[in-house]
Amino acid sequence: MKIKKIIPIIILLIMVIAGGLKYFSLKEIDKNNIDVFKYIDCVDKVSDNKIQVNWKYVASIIGVINDNNFKNVSNSDIEKVSQLFIEEKNGSYKLKKLENVLDGLEFNNKEKSRVNDYINDLVNYGVKPSSLNPNSDNIKFINDIKQDAIDNYKVYKILPSITIAQAILESSWGKSKLSKDFNNLFGIKADKYWNGEYVTLETKEHVDTTINDKFRKYNDKKKSIADHAKFLSENKRYKANGVFNANTYIYQAQALENAGYSTVANEKGELTYADMLINLIKQYNLQLIDSEVQS
Repeated sequence: MKIKKIIPIIILLIMVIAGGLKYFSLKEIDKNNIDVFKYIDCVDKVSDNKIQVNWKYVASIIGVINDNNFKNVSNSDIEKVSQLFIEEKNGSYKLKKLENVLDGLEFNNKEKSRVNDYINDLVNYGVKPSSLNPNSDNIKFINDIKQDAIDNYKVYKILPSITIAQAILESSWGKSKLSKDFNNLFGIKADKYWNGEYVTLETKEHVDTTINDKFRKYNDKKKSIADHAKFLSENKRYKANGVFNANTYIYQAQALENAGYSTVANEKGELTYADMLINLIKQYNLQLIDSEVQS
């Protein structure tokens, strides 16, 4: 009799323990088994040149659907969830809000809460997590110009990710003399069309030739960012190559390269400027800023 009474108690304890283990296994997103490159590539494939979907939202939703198991997630699974964020109407595209997507999936409040917890778990996570340390100089530089890049997008349609990535490349993370002393983030020269202040500095004209040249001088970085976009908008070749028709960073980076913004090339003579921008954007999750402004 005693044994018969004990058995149900043991079974109940096992169920409680198993339930508790499952709860803790679901509590934080399993970063170790998320293939970030795969998620970014699949999300970008769906985003195409329509609108930029947030890969972290997609990963967090899949985490909830699969009980935090990412081992057998296929490209198709990622693409299907990504597609839920894109709404098409009369040939134009709109990015659905996260809460609307979760409602469409009929997630209950507990599942919605877990999605948001997972998104928070991924705040400083990416293809190279060590690059995303919030206290690093690189992240501080990004945050310093982020809002100006967003404001600039609203006027000129240069994506924030592109503005920030170009500023990183052209100013060496804000460490160039032009950037530190004269707020010129993009190395724009003071040509005949420039009526503002300028500074004369030594610069390399060719690999082995150094000359003195005039460069634009700004009161702050915000003016440098705005002038850079204005410079692009007033140059016909950028419009002709579709820079201002691009809705995602991959297309805008390629359009800038096609328009001849930079002639940097590899040892085979292949242009590499677009790839440099794209790789920076992926490494520092800058495309997520594009999602913010497009939602």
